[in-house]
Amino acid sequence: MQNKFLTRLLFFFLGLLLVAVGNALSIVSGAGNGLWTAAALGLALVTKIPLAVVLFLIGIMILAVNVFLAKHWSWLTVIGEFLFVLFFSQLIHLFVNFLLPLNIAAVNYWLRVLLAIGGITIVCLGTSFYQRANLWMYPTDSLTVLLTLRFFPRNVARAQLVAFLMPVLIIAVVGLSTQQVIGVQVGTVFSLLCNGLLIAFFNRHICPSLTSNQALSF
Repeated sequence: MQNKFLTRLLFFFLGLLLVAVGNALSIVSGAGNGLWTAAALGLALVTKIPLAVVLFLIGIMILAVNVFLAKHWSWLTVIGEFLFVLFFSQLIHLFVNFLLPLNIAAVNYWLRVLLAIGGITIVCLGTSFYQRANLWMYPTDSLTVLLTLRFFPRNVARAQLVAFLMPVLIIAVVGLSTQQVIGVQVGTVFSLLCNGLLIAFFNRHICPSLTSNQALSF
């Protein structure tokens, strides 16, 4: 059963807000980020390109991959996800700048680990919301959905692991070129192992009345 458009729109914006806040919290914790964020941090350091720009470029690259993988796609989806990428990277930058004055990096390491894990968990909750609302998604999350539908039916955790191969490769290449691992700590391992499981858990148990809606098209 489809949810009403207003309900879907509400959960889309709520999910977007949660994902941006969660990403910003994991970044400023300095105790590990989600894999895509860690990959972006590494590329930003190596290329000297601002993080927001790197996040935008990664989003555009994955959007192109999604168009290739999708059996059917619409301009409404492509344009919506392009705008999502454009504004989402800036939204993360905004929350990072808001949190930096709190000097979270100066607190106890294990407290920062908890903050990183909390941030990644918030990201998974937000992802669950806007994936089910299915208006527009960040391309990396669309990639997980496409992999689930085409190759791993009813196994979002496995699809998430396959989707993570690309950021893991980026992190490895950056690590080899710089002789240091950037953005990868306890929180990153937690993200690799638990993202898919957490999203699946939230899909079942948090706001279960929000169903997996059909994508918009024209």
